[in-house]
Amino acid sequence: MSRLSKWVFITVSILSFTGCGKPSDQKAYEDVVATLSMEKAKMFFDSYPQSQYRERLGREILELCKRENTEECYQLVIKTLPHDLSSYREAVATYQERFVLEKSK
Repeated sequence: MSRLSKWVFITVSILSFTGCGKPSDQKAYEDVVATLSMEKAKMFFDSYPQSQYRERLGREILELCKRENTEECYQLVIKTLPHDLSSYREAVATYQERFVLEKSK
């Protein structure tokens, strides 16, 4: 193998392991979305407090709960989502409107 070929091979190998992959928060986000696991979602929010995917994941979880539309789902979502997300505030408001206020009638 010529010197140039070795250099090209080494460079390509190094590039394949650095900088070309997905950021760790993106991988974790995709894993949560693929499994729809609230436990993994909670770990994601705890592990990546500054991630650009936090709000998106919160919205996706809330949309899932809206489709299911059960009290248990909203309770789980409220326990899972960080309080600083707009989707958390929306989940609390929807929960109170649909389940707490209806019980008091």
